[in-house]
Amino acid sequence: MIAAWGAWCRGKGYPLRAENLGKHAAYAARMKLFQQLGIDFDPEVKEYEESGRFLPVTQVRTQQDSTVAIANISAMLHLQDDPDSLAAVQFCISELLRNVLEHANSPDGAFVAAHRFAEKGMHRVTIAVADCGQGIPSHLARAHPEIEGNDSIAIGLAMQPGVTGALPTAYGTPDNAGAGLYITRSIAKGTGGYFLLYSGHAAYRLRRALSLEDTIHLFPDPYDDPRGDLWSFDTPWLGTVVSVEIRTETIAHYENFFQWIFKQMPSRKSGARKIKFT
Repeated sequence: MIAAWGAWCRGKGYPLRAENLGKHAAYAARMKLFQQLGIDFDPEVKEYEESGRFLPVTQVRTQQDSTVAIANISAMLHLQDDPDSLAAVQFCISELLRNVLEHANSPDGAFVAAHRFAEKGMHRVTIAVADCGQGIPSHLARAHPEIEGNDSIAIGLAMQPGVTGALPTAYGTPDNAGAGLYITRSIAKGTGGYFLLYSGHAAYRLRRALSLEDTIHLFPDPYDDPRGDLWSFDTPWLGTVVSVEIRTETIAHYENFFQWIFKQMPSRKSGARKIKFT
């Protein structure tokens, strides 16, 4: 978010400087934040091999940039023997970046970062994408004028099936993405991870699962999910931020995970219904 906001400020001619840097400055430097902002900062920290566990903040302006980012994140996962988990992560990255490139109308494109964590038998991949474009409420209001002025309704609509894109005929490549935030949210929920969407004055968070029972029910309308939280802010984020966590070790719990999600795509009318992962 800071990288996206900094790019927007620089585009408007505002100078940038960093002040009162605390203990997390070294982490920010390692993630290439200051480099993205054009601010000189040398924390004298040890550089780590990026393919090992994280992708530093990366700007994506074109489809070629997106393809490179997806490849770099895929390389750090070391999931060659787990194609289903790799496909899930690749789909989420592809969909989030594609949304920005096709709909955000942001001259700076998107800023993406990713981390891989492995601890106590859990293998998690977290991905974040931010932009300072037109935002979801502004974009969707053209086709749904009735939502204008209510950003909570706008982001809720964007997370429902059949709104942000059509289903692909095959799974998992940048060229056939377009199933929307609904599928990304489905993957996060089904694996026990979290999902966050923030645009305009509204933000939605799907919390991590506390038990297997929390993961097996998917609600087409995100606001029906008891593990969801909704916030409204006085000052809007002029753009969109999405963060998603996927627990890759749990994907194997579901037979034909991806095919099942696609087949269970409900109509928008059935928003109160919940779907059970099997």
